[in-house]
Amino acid sequence: MAPTALNASGGAVTLIWQTSNTSNYALGVQPSTGVIGLPGGATALTSLSVTLPVNTGATAVTYIFTLTANGAAGTPPATASTQVTVAAGNSVAVLSGVNWPAQVIYFLMTDRFDNGNTANDNGGPGDDQAAQPQNPMGWYGGDFQGVTDRIDAGYFMQLGATAIWMTPPYLQGAPQPGPASSNPNGWQQFPYHGYWPWNFDAPDPHFGSIGDLQTLVQTAHNNYLAIMLGQIVNDAGYGDPPYVQESNAIVSGQLTLDNSAQALQTFLFHHADPVTGQCEPYAGTYNAMIDCPLDGLPDFNSDNTNVQTMLDQATAGWLTTYGLDAIRLDAAMYVPESFWAQYFAYLKSQNLAPYAIAEIFDGAPDFVGGFTQSSVGFDGAENYPLYYAITQSGLVPNQPPYYGYTNLAAVNYAVQQNLANDAQPYLMVNFIDDQDVPRFTSMLTNNGVTGSDVLAHWQIAEVLSFTLPGIPMIYYGDEAGMAGTWDPYQAVANGTPSDNIRQPMTLFTAAQRQAAGVQGYYTWLQTLARVRTQQAALATGAYTPLFVPSSSDPDVYVYLRGSGTGSVLVAINVTGVSVDLTQLPNAGSGLVVPGMSVGALSSLLGGTSSLSLHACGSNTCLIGTLAPWSAQVMAP
Repeated sequence: MAPTALNASGGAVTLIWQTSNTSNYALGVQPSTGVIGLPGGATALTSLSVTLPVNTGATAVTYIFTLTANGAAGTPPATASTQVTVAAGNSVAVLSGVNWPAQVIYFLMTDRFDNGNTANDNGGPGDDQAAQPQNPMGWYGGDFQGVTDRIDAGYFMQLGATAIWMTPPYLQGAPQPGPASSNPNGWQQFPYHGYWPWNFDAPDPHFGSIGDLQTLVQTAHNNYLAIMLGQIVNDAGYGDPPYVQESNAIVSGQLTLDNSAQALQTFLFHHADPVTGQCEPYAGTYNAMIDCPLDGLPDFNSDNTNVQTMLDQATAGWLTTYGLDAIRLDAAMYVPESFWAQYFAYLKSQNLAPYAIAEIFDGAPDFVGGFTQSSVGFDGAENYPLYYAITQSGLVPNQPPYYGYTNLAAVNYAVQQNLANDAQPYLMVNFIDDQDVPRFTSMLTNNGVTGSDVLAHWQIAEVLSFTLPGIPMIYYGDEAGMAGTWDPYQAVANGTPSDNIRQPMTLFTAAQRQAAGVQGYYTWLQTLARVRTQQAALATGAYTPLFVPSSSDPDVYVYLRGSGTGSVLVAINVTGVSVDLTQLPNAGSGLVVPGMSVGALSSLLGGTSSLSLHACGSNTCLIGTLAPWSAQVMAP
C-alpha cells in the first residue's frame, strides 16, 4: 500500500498512509536512523505519518518501508513495500510508491477480463459500438467495474499478485474491416484492446466512467495493490479525425508536405510523400521505423512541440486524476529518443515519477537495454530477451537457436546480457505470455508436447520467469491454463477463431478450474508468487550461475540468487532422465556454492528437496539428484 501523501516542509519529507479500516498495522523501515513517527508496534490508527531526515550528504538515501496489515483471525497478514529516495544534498524526494523489484504483476486486457456492469456493454457517448461477444475481434463487455469487483473479492491477493497492469483506457475510434477470407459472418475489427485511441484524455465508455476508474484505483490501493496503466504516444487510432483532416488538406493543396523546419511544427502526423515514398516530415536522418506508420496507424510527428505537449499532458492527467503507480508505453521503439527525454523531463517537472516500462518487441538485449539508459528515461522494459531465450531453450520443441544456443544456456546468456545492458535489470518485466505472443501452453501443444508434459514444461518456464532477475508478470488466464495461438484477426483469417490469445477470462473459481482440469496451473503460480514475495533475494539478489550446460552436457541449469543465509538456489532439469549433480562435467564432489554453509535445504515449492549442501574440501557443494523435467527452488 503506497503512501497517500508526500509532503516536503522545512527540508524534511513526510509520508502519510491512510488505511482503509482499523486493522492493526505495523510499519518498519530500513535504514531507520533519524526517521520520526514510526509506531513502536502494531497500531489501530487509520492514519500513519512518518518524517524522513534531511539528506545533507553527497549521495542519495533510499528508504524501504514495509507496511503489514493484520487481518481477521485465521487470515495471513498482508504486506506491501514502498521505496522512497531522498536525493543527495537537498530535500527533494522521489516517490516510487512501490518497491517494484519485489512485486508480482498481473496483466489483464480490460475488455476480456470480467464484465462487472452490463449497462456499458454497448458503450456510450463518443463510442456506442455494440458488444459482439461472439466475434473474436469484438467488444466483449469487460470493464473497470469487473476489475474492481475481483479486487474486492480478493482474487488478485489470493493468487499472490501485488500489482495490476491494465491495457490502455482511452476513448477508441471506429471499427475496421475484418479478414476478407474465412470470415463468413463479415465480422469487423473493433478496438476492444484500447490501442486505437481517438481521445487521449477520456476513458472509453465500454470500460466505464472517470469515477469508475478512480474507484478501481482506490480499491486497489486499499487492498495493497499497485496499478499500472497502458499509455500510447506513437500513434492514434485508424480514421482519427485530425489525421484525416490533415491528409485531406495535403490532397487539396492547402498544406504542402515537405521536410522543412516549418513542416515539422505544422504537421501533427507523418505522411507518405507521393513521389519519394518517404514519410515526412522528419528530423535528422531518415528512419522508416521511427518516421512511418506502424501497421498503418496514424503516426505522430513526435518532433512537433504541440504533439509533445498534448501527449505529455495526457499522461500527466492520467497519473494525477487517478493516482496511478506505473505506466507502460506501447510501441516505444518506434518513437525517437528525443521525445522520451522531454517526456520524462516534463513528468518530473510535475513531480510525477511513476515506474515506467517500455514495450520493446525485440529479443536483442543490447537494443532493449538502451531504452533503460538515462538518456532515454525508462525504468525497465518488457523482458523480450528473456522471453525468447526461454522459448528457444529447448522447453518448446522445434524453435530456432537463441544467439546460437539451443538449451538452457540460452537463458543464462540472456540474463548475463541483461545484467550488462540494462541500467536497472531488476526492473525488467519477465513473462512467458502476453497479448502479442502465442500462449506458452499452445506453443507446447502446437509443437508436439502432450498430456501432463504440457504442465511440466510450463511449470519450468514459470520458475525461470519468477526466479531470474526481473519482475514476474502473470498474463490473465495463465492461472487457468488458457490456450491461444493467434491474434484474433489472424485466428479468424485462419478459420480458427477460438484459437486466439485474447479469449475472455472465465475460470475464476477453484471449482471451475478443477472441473476444467487446470487447477495445477493456479496452485503453481500461487506458490511461486508466495515464494517471490517472501524471498528478498529474488527481488534484487545477485545472480550467480553454478552450472550452465554446454551443447554436449545434460540440459541442467543451476543458479544462486543472493548470498549467505538469505540466498535462494534454483536447479532445473529439462532432460527425460534423472541427473546426479556430481556426475555433471567438472562437478567432482558437487557444484560449489559460494558463501553458503553445509546443511539441509528447504524446498520452497512444497515437498522435500532432493538436494543438499555438503562439505567438499574447503568449499560447500550442492549434491543430489534432479528428477526428469523438474525444477527445485530451495533456501537454507
